[in-house]
Amino acid sequence: MTFWSPRMAATARLFWVAGALLLASCADTLPVAPLAPLKPAMEAEVVWKQGVGSVEQAILRPVMVQGVLYVANEAGELRAFDPATGKEIWRVKTLESFSAGIGSGDQMLLLGNKKGEVLAYTLKGDLLWRSQLSSELMVAPQAADGVVVTRTADGRISGLASSDGKRRWSVQRPMPALVLRGISQIAMERGAVLVGLPGGKLVALNLADGSVGWEATISIPRGATELERINDVVGTPLFGFRDVCTASYQGKVACLDVAKGETIWSTELSVTGALSAEGNKLFATTEKGDVVALNRTSGSVAWKQETLEGRYPSAPQAFNDYVVVGDAQGVVHFLSRADGVEMGRLKTEEVAIIQQPQVLDDNLILLTNRDGKLYALAPHGAQSHWLPSWFK
Repeated sequence: MTFWSPRMAATARLFWVAGALLLASCADTLPVAPLAPLKPAMEAEVVWKQGVGSVEQAILRPVMVQGVLYVANEAGELRAFDPATGKEIWRVKTLESFSAGIGSGDQMLLLGNKKGEVLAYTLKGDLLWRSQLSSELMVAPQAADGVVVTRTADGRISGLASSDGKRRWSVQRPMPALVLRGISQIAMERGAVLVGLPGGKLVALNLADGSVGWEATISIPRGATELERINDVVGTPLFGFRDVCTASYQGKVACLDVAKGETIWSTELSVTGALSAEGNKLFATTEKGDVVALNRTSGSVAWKQETLEGRYPSAPQAFNDYVVVGDAQGVVHFLSRADGVEMGRLKTEEVAIIQQPQVLDDNLILLTNRDGKLYALAPHGAQSHWLPSWFK
């Protein structure tokens, strides 16, 4: 018999949030809630599947650049795939031990290694340059307008020249005792860089020189222990026309004025991964395992789906008429974007899906952690992407 205490549950959720397997040493023995019966209203199929090597302990995510899907693994392999067929285009076996990536921009692929270096590759897999950072990368580097932006474990945000990796500017922020590795991502748009930080902070920087435009508090750490006080901003900040929306673990979801950093609204909600957005809704997965839709204008709850509690669902992804999550047993759930009702599900393998699914053209890309399997899924009868969100 497996005993399950609140402390065990909290620890398991923390490992899930951090992007690793649930207590990796005993992941197969942790209790997962049974699936509720479902009469499906839609079906989905596996278009293709590829093994890509171990990504269990690293912050490695696929990226799509100019119609090609790129994947890296911990063993230092960098691979390119045709996203329509899954056919491998090329593979490069480097001598690196990759720990963060893949970022992109300025016609480059960007990764970090366990030595604290950022590495820039061409879109054909040739090494352009490497640059030593002050400590190991915490998130995937990103590039735009001639600048590569990185964030490292010591709280330093750096801007490097895309041409040769030389440092152009640097900003440092204090780091709390405990942080979640790889839980946030860098966003760039309109000459601005938005970086989520531990301690519930979001900072906006000028891409050209690193000057601080504003720094906002999304939520304030609370609790008696360091574990309880983990309050990291999660996911990629979502740019809107006038707002930017983000969330924090054990904290809040909030939308801010993108120019000034002033809070438009915030609501108490402990999310475990990236937000997704479509139309006037934000979608989030909570620490309890609920999937929630929020009104982007006001923060009010549009709907909540509670049937996935205890199955450790991934961060959600809006995809056509659906909101899609994977779970701890490799099941992919398709929820109605309109009201959150589960419309269908697809079982992959008995391997956790932790990373947020990604939309690539008409397919949905999923990456499992322990065995490094890459799936392309397609729901039957999905609507075309050219339809505007207000029409749907």
